[in-house]
Amino acid sequence: MDSTNKTFTKLLGAFFLCAAFFAANCAAAFSLGDEIDDSIQRELVIFHSMANLNLNPHTSAYVSEAQILNGVYEGLFSYNSATLEPDNALAQDFRISRDKLRWTFTIREGAKTSSGQEITAQTIKDSWLNLIANKGAYYSSLLDVIKGAREYRLLNGKREDVAIYASGRKLSVELTRPTSHLNKILCHHAFAAVPEDSSASGAYFIESSTPFKLVLKKNPNYWNAEQTRIPSIAVHFTDDTDAQSHAFNTGAADWIDGAGEIKKILDKKSIQLSAEFGTEYLFFKNESPVWSRSDFRNAVLTAIPWKQLRDGSMFPAETLVCPSAGYQSPEGLNYTDIEEAKMMIEAAKQNAGVSSEKIELTFAIPDTEYIANRAELLRGSLEEIGVELKTVKIPMQFYLTSIASTKADLFLYTWVGDFSDPLAFLELFRGNSSMNDSHWKNEEFDALLDQAALTNDGKERNLLLAKAEDILLASGEVIPISHPVTCNIIDLDSVGGWVSNAMDIHPFKALYFKKSQAKFKNIAKK
Repeated sequence: MDSTNKTFTKLLGAFFLCAAFFAANCAAAFSLGDEIDDSIQRELVIFHSMANLNLNPHTSAYVSEAQILNGVYEGLFSYNSATLEPDNALAQDFRISRDKLRWTFTIREGAKTSSGQEITAQTIKDSWLNLIANKGAYYSSLLDVIKGAREYRLLNGKREDVAIYASGRKLSVELTRPTSHLNKILCHHAFAAVPEDSSASGAYFIESSTPFKLVLKKNPNYWNAEQTRIPSIAVHFTDDTDAQSHAFNTGAADWIDGAGEIKKILDKKSIQLSAEFGTEYLFFKNESPVWSRSDFRNAVLTAIPWKQLRDGSMFPAETLVCPSAGYQSPEGLNYTDIEEAKMMIEAAKQNAGVSSEKIELTFAIPDTEYIANRAELLRGSLEEIGVELKTVKIPMQFYLTSIASTKADLFLYTWVGDFSDPLAFLELFRGNSSMNDSHWKNEEFDALLDQAALTNDGKERNLLLAKAEDILLASGEVIPISHPVTCNIIDLDSVGGWVSNAMDIHPFKALYFKKSQAKFKNIAKK
């Protein structure tokens, strides 16, 4: 999920201020009385920064949208609120064939949408086929493992040839290769049940929506409605951090989703910081005859002052894939030598038949001071090797959707893995992937990803994926900067079921009000 629209400049400055509070109170936050109080039937109030939300589950790509869409639309599996591992949702159970090439799911009996429409295997089949056919669907290529899906997505095959079969409550898919992590992928809202009338298949439905406020109501037809405790959720959108802090301090808000104004929060134990399973990086779009060549890109990477570029990052990133258990990252990018970079750029120009003294590199940047400063840092270094950096500023809320149409060579991304696996990052650069905005292609890279899918040995699989990442890094295609940190401000004395996690996804259906609420919160919210 892309989170470029989340900025952490305020968080960086405030981190050390609140780190001591976080360390001291983290355990305490979860040791408070957790008894559910069903007598509290009020609205959960969330404050969020302004967002140009796309609430179409097939075309949405931002983390902020995922938080809402995971509450409105649900598929065969959903994220466990504590572990992020897949929990059965619309799938009552499933079976994997002995050769690992067929998955068969049983849909829960009586599952319905908010409009009362029955959810069947055909509902899921139609939703997936509509996703695959949608040219704006960012995650559709993750279903390429289903026979015929890739061909249909690329207009080389027919809808009826996609190997998804539905009969009553039974849904079955045939795969091109074993995919042990398929259920992890299917937690994402893109693969949810989306009926023809777009009514909600999740725990909540959208009652009203304006640019400044979104109201969700509990879906009475949800298959697990009895365990969905909070009757309604109001999400307020504002960039006024003073208003956010005031609302939280006075009890008018339960949760600030984002950094907010940390210094102004009175209850420091409400500040929840966690490392995110993501990476902020730059990437080259392979359209220019110059910047589609690895020799030019690597000359630039050798000139980059890596230490200064990553200065201020709490978790500097030298690789694309965020470190995870069992995955041995390849050698990272951290080498700087201007004189060597000059020789490399001259050799690249000679090999490509480029005679111009200066080469232009256009960098499309969001209109924030943080990124503008990073661009100036790059500009100074690249000038020394004869590369002229030009910038194109794009409003933050339109940045992601503008990448495909913007004529530029270099772009910024902050990617948060949609499932806990290195493949969540590497899929961004697979040839013909719907998520591959760079248009970078490498047959050896793709072959290693395919080979990794065929092994049942976890250690061998991680070695193959690390080799693939090494090829990507060696090509000079990506410029890793940092692994982001998330900040949420939430009253865990009052709200239960909320757990810090690496994807910063907190299922609404898991939340509830506690009996141990602070008295001033009750008074303020009556």
